[in-house]
Amino acid sequence: MKTFEQFKASREKMDPSTRKMSEHQWGQAYSAYRSAREHVRSSRASSSPSTKPRRRSSSTSGMHAPSSASPSSVLKLQVRAESAYADLRLIVDILSWVILGATVLSAVFEGLSYAAPMATGVVLLEGAIQAIAIIVLRLVVHVVIDIPDVALYRMCREQHTAAEDDEAK
Repeated sequence: MKTFEQFKASREKMDPSTRKMSEHQWGQAYSAYRSAREHVRSSRASSSPSTKPRRRSSSTSGMHAPSSASPSSVLKLQVRAESAYADLRLIVDILSWVILGATVLSAVFEGLSYAAPMATGVVLLEGAIQAIAIIVLRLVVHVVIDIPDVALYRMCREQHTAAEDDEAK
């Protein structure tokens, strides 16, 4: 588990706006971090062979990436696990799925309103094109959200390797 100073430094690296937090807010954030870590440890220790372990999402920081994963996907998982924009990513996901559902339902109901099969086909094709566009737009927005996190991660990694090189000299 990280010390308070390590926790504070890592949060400030990932989200520069945290530098404006008061000491009381930092204390609350660190206590929440510690209690979450202790909760994870206790749930791992208390799981017996007779109970089924809970499934964890692949984005949790305790999981390792499969060996067949590409370096870019490993970087993406690591950056997203420490991202300051997880809430924004969730909002984008929810909105995109709601819009996608509304688009598909709209296309289906509009297609049912036409008597000519050709008109129905055109409406359904337009709906499919809109659905593909929504999915592509969602992926592009995720990439745009990841840009600052990846840049910050690479900058921190370069500084870390430069500091190690200086220590080695």
